[in-house]
Amino acid sequence: MGYFMREHDIYVGSMLDDLNQRFAPSAPGSEQKGGIREMAELQKEFGIFKEGRALRTSVMALHLGNGANHEAKNRFLLYLASLRGVKSNVKGLKGEAAIVQALVRNFAAKSPLPVYFEGHDLRGEGEAAGVIIRENAKPLFYMHEAYLSISLPMQPRVPEARAAKKTPGKK
Repeated sequence: MGYFMREHDIYVGSMLDDLNQRFAPSAPGSEQKGGIREMAELQKEFGIFKEGRALRTSVMALHLGNGANHEAKNRFLLYLASLRGVKSNVKGLKGEAAIVQALVRNFAAKSPLPVYFEGHDLRGEGEAAGVIIRENAKPLFYMHEAYLSISLPMQPRVPEARAAKKTPGKK
């Protein structure tokens, strides 16, 4: 994502945190709103995530990624839109479609799993070049809950000085 975020790549962690807090395990007790239970209710009522709808549209509706400045938020949304052309580990689906399908299925479950968003270096081999989705994952060693894990492929931005040297016609 550093490629998309450019000088705003320092916001990547906080944007992932926004997603993770919104889809986190719900607090015990039915009187408390928040987390995955609340998201499942919102999904049932409004159909925020829908197959065929852009992931970025759903993220915008939830007002996620807006803790940063507008330019950083718009680059984050551009990154999410780019996932429609990225492969995934879900057979027959590109990254964006795989994410949306996984979320829709998860919300429809009797007991939806909390969702954990993370990043991985896309320069690796095998699955690393695309979106990786895993059910019943344990991404956080300090929590006992199982999650629906969604790992987004990212790469660092190219420093300006190196990019200028590689640009044809620049001295």
